[in-house]
Amino acid sequence: MCRVLHLVEHLYQGGIERLLEQLAKHSPKERYSLYFYAYQTEKLQGIGQKLQGHGTPVFCYNKPKGYDFKLLRELVHTVRHNNIQVIHTHDFGPMEYAIALKARFPGLRLIHTHHTLHDFLRYPKYVFFFQFASLFYSQIVGVSDYVTEELKSHCPIARRKLRTIYNGLDFAAFEPSVGRAELRPGRLRLVNVSRISAEKNLIHLLRTCAALKAEGVDFELHHAGSGSAEEELRLKQFVENNGLGSQVFFHGFQEDVKGLLANGDIFVSPSFTEGHPVAVLEAMAAGLLCLCSDIPAHRLLSNDGILFFELNGEDLLNKLREISKQPATYAALPARAQHNVRSSFSMERMIQEYGALYA
Repeated sequence: MCRVLHLVEHLYQGGIERLLEQLAKHSPKERYSLYFYAYQTEKLQGIGQKLQGHGTPVFCYNKPKGYDFKLLRELVHTVRHNNIQVIHTHDFGPMEYAIALKARFPGLRLIHTHHTLHDFLRYPKYVFFFQFASLFYSQIVGVSDYVTEELKSHCPIARRKLRTIYNGLDFAAFEPSVGRAELRPGRLRLVNVSRISAEKNLIHLLRTCAALKAEGVDFELHHAGSGSAEEELRLKQFVENNGLGSQVFFHGFQEDVKGLLANGDIFVSPSFTEGHPVAVLEAMAAGLLCLCSDIPAHRLLSNDGILFFELNGEDLLNKLREISKQPATYAALPARAQHNVRSSFSMERMIQEYGALYA
């Protein structure tokens, strides 16, 4: 049996976390024993707490700023005590601890998955370190061809280690048990599921909601997810200052977002940047009409099943206004999106591809 430790900064409710949850749920127990370590987490919440509740070994540690040798000692103990054979890091931060563990335990196999590029390639020192760290890794995975090609372009030393493994989805868990009702004119039931952080650009969605309210459009928005307390406070203050309290609802971490998706009609993702957004895949599988910012990662999900909008100006507002007036125009999009998820992003494929890396 292969013992794999997933090393991450957080285990809240975002794409990385839900990917890890699905890996824990669907990986063959007779072949892999999975462990999880979140090192910028004072107290487990969200998916980390859910994983622990299901009996999965989850460790947390509240790392201060800077390199933390105490954390490294804790990780050394965890690796030794649990006979870890593979360290699987997620996004940039954990790599600096993984290569130190590799120096301490030369037999460790290092695998890395890069989920998003929002604060990475802008800084030469990070690009340099990423390339240096890649020398110690067996494989580096981008969650989409967009992420992989960006890494290849900026990090030539790492090119030979890079490959793409698309996020997979348990389609049956989100497919509606009964057919969805058609969109009704005059009312917008909006949903967003995301980590609360600046790159998710939720403020753009809230400003659009304020404009809808000013125009007298009947709407409601439901958001699920946790994250930055500072960003969450900023968003909630905007809601209060613009009188949106009876139309915009923050539900925090939701163990199962299927119910939230079932009660919505339109999923909106206004992100500045994404890798391969799991939340959008879930909404596509659930049969919602998906409105997504026109960025490469969204375009890779579906060419003909998603309605895209530009982030500059009022394009999102204009499209929501059109949907409110003539929803039948967009009735064919959700079925196309469901087909794209089913045919291209299966959970079985993802598990098999990661399993081959662990072997």
